[in-house]
Amino acid sequence: MKLKYFIMSLVIVLLVSLYCMAECPLDHFIIGVNQDGKEGTDDDRKLFVDCSQKYRDSGTIEYSNWFYPLNQSIFSSYPYRLGEPGFDAFQDFNPNAAYTYDPNKALIGQPNIDYRIIVHCLSMSGNLRAVHKDFPQFTIDKSGQEFNHSDIHELRGDSHIHMSYQGADGKNLYWITFYLYDEFADVNNPDDPNHYQPSKSFSVVFNREPLPGDLVINEQVDQNDLAELSYYWLKNKGSRSNDYYERVDTNRDGIVNFIDYAIFAKNRENIHNME
Repeated sequence: MKLKYFIMSLVIVLLVSLYCMAECPLDHFIIGVNQDGKEGTDDDRKLFVDCSQKYRDSGTIEYSNWFYPLNQSIFSSYPYRLGEPGFDAFQDFNPNAAYTYDPNKALIGQPNIDYRIIVHCLSMSGNLRAVHKDFPQFTIDKSGQEFNHSDIHELRGDSHIHMSYQGADGKNLYWITFYLYDEFADVNNPDDPNHYQPSKSFSVVFNREPLPGDLVINEQVDQNDLAELSYYWLKNKGSRSNDYYERVDTNRDGIVNFIDYAIFAKNRENIHNME
């Protein structure tokens, strides 16, 4: 009888362990540094977000959309909702975690002690909010708001957090744009070797895809979008991990070139003609 209980207990422990090591079925932005994975290059201390899972669950087939449809819910307030993407971070302790294990891209040290990663909302559309329903609860519903990812990481001993995105309808274009910075970094010393440099901005959109060329999302194709295209000009490593340079690689062939510029210019011209 004792042996039977021992075996049952062992099976339960193994099942729990396997569950804990399993990947989350929901999509996440994965926070890291040293994007190229090589030491001694310019991005060693620069924060970035891996977007490989962004839009993975956007339709019945993986990556079938380049936006997330918001689903109608039973709630009268913000009645269209979706529970992804959340946030996570690269780590160096669990090789079985296929999405997040990468020692070359993991943050070094302890969260809230050696670094404090802040997720800042750079811009967002109206009638949208991003909600963290677990402890500590918070809501982002306007530009300029932010949350301390490292604080949650320290509290839980886990960098994995879920977000709920909530909108007023399931048709209009909604978006939210974030960037990361290390609150411990010296703003007067951008090359501070002990802390991290801010990331580039990254966005997630809902209900429908922005107009090709609307790169700094605001439902216009303008000089801000041209500046974004110029920043990535002739870069040739567009992929899901960087969301094809945040949609600058418009035709998603991996390189930002005159094909992408032509699409940008055409939509810029069309908007001018409508004004």
